[in-house]
Amino acid sequence: MTIKSVILKIIKYLPFNSFKVFLLKKVLHYEIGKNVKIGRTLINCKRVVIGDNVYIADNNSICCNELHIGSNTSIHSGNVILGGANFSIGTNSRIINNHYFDLWHNIQIGNNSWIAGKNSQFWTHGSIHTKLKNKDLSIVIKNDVYVGSACCFAPGVQIESENLIGLGSVVTKSFLESKTIIAGNPALVVKQGIDWRINW
Repeated sequence: MTIKSVILKIIKYLPFNSFKVFLLKKVLHYEIGKNVKIGRTLINCKRVVIGDNVYIADNNSICCNELHIGSNTSIHSGNVILGGANFSIGTNSRIINNHYFDLWHNIQIGNNSWIAGKNSQFWTHGSIHTKLKNKDLSIVIKNDVYVGSACCFAPGVQIESENLIGLGSVVTKSFLESKTIIAGNPALVVKQGIDWRINW
């Protein structure tokens, strides 16, 4: 166990948020904005940039290369963000409970997007391209995307802005249109010309 790991475990259980944030900034040089609240959560990354008014609840495990969290974003409890690549989520976004993010390659989530409900999985390795190392298998979910409960994302998937992914969907390919409802196993466009923020 490294010295950093020991320090992070101690910081995780500190009862006072202001002291916790102070130590993360001063000892580990994490860049943390104003009015950030961090629960009993482990954040073990080489570089951390957190915007203003961010809320990170208890029982999350975040271990990656670089972590970027935009302002006014919340990460609820029980989420695992794990691997050697980078994780970023934009402003005014949410990750609810018990989701899993595999960071063999990068995962990027845009602004005003929701990883809603529980138990969605995002995988960036596991294909022949992982073994051959000949393809970027990063997952990109753009702005204003709603992901329902218990969805699974295959490596290399990209979701364009202003889309809704229905609960239980298995997303095996990219969807580059906007204003659609995507659902099923395998996931397909089931409705077009729908803005989920207004019509859903």
